[in-house]
Amino acid sequence: MQRFSVSVDDDLAAWIESKADEQGVSKAKIIRDAVETAQITGLVNTGEYDAEEESIVERIEDIEARLDVLERPPDPPSGTPNADTNADVDAETEATTEDVVATFKAQLEGRPPTTEHGEAAVVRVFELLTENGPMKTKELRKTIYPEFEAEFASANSMWQSTQRHFDDLDGIEKVGHGEWDADLGSVLSDK
Repeated sequence: MQRFSVSVDDDLAAWIESKADEQGVSKAKIIRDAVETAQITGLVNTGEYDAEEESIVERIEDIEARLDVLERPPDPPSGTPNADTNADVDAETEATTEDVVATFKAQLEGRPPTTEHGEAAVVRVFELLTENGPMKTKELRKTIYPEFEAEFASANSMWQSTQRHFDDLDGIEKVGHGEWDADLGSVLSDK
C-alpha cells in the first residue's frame, strides 16, 4: 500500500475527524473511502462532476424561470383596492409568457422546419411544455394532432416530423424515456 502526505484545511480536517469518530475508524480510512467513492462514481478528474453540477444549476435556473413566467398572485375580489395592481401583474406575466414563446419562435427563422405547419407544430409543443411542464410523447401527440391533422397523415407522422427538430433548438429537451420538457433557461439566456 502506498503512503501519501495530505494537507487539508480546517473545515475538511474537522469533517474527517467527525466521520472517523462516528464510524470508529481511523482518519486515513475516511480519506481512503472518500477517494475510493469519488473514483467509483467517476467524480475525480473526469470533468463529470462539473457537468453534473452545471446540469443541476441549469435545471434550477429553468425551474426558477418557469416560476417567474407562470406564477401569478391570486386575484382579489373585484372592487378591492388592489384589483387594478393584480391586473397589471397578470398582464405583465402574460406578456412575459408571450415574450418567451416569441424568443423561442425567433430561433426558427431560416432553419428547419421550413413549412409553416411544421414550425407551428414545434412552437405549439414548446407552448404546451411551458404551460404544463414535463409531458409524455403520447400526451403531446394526442393534444396537438387535432390542430394539425389536415397537414399530416397521422399523429405518428406529425410527431416524427416535429420532434426530429428538437435537438437543434434551444427550449425543448428530453427529460426521460418518452418525456419532454421546456428548457426556459436556454431560451432566456439567448435573449
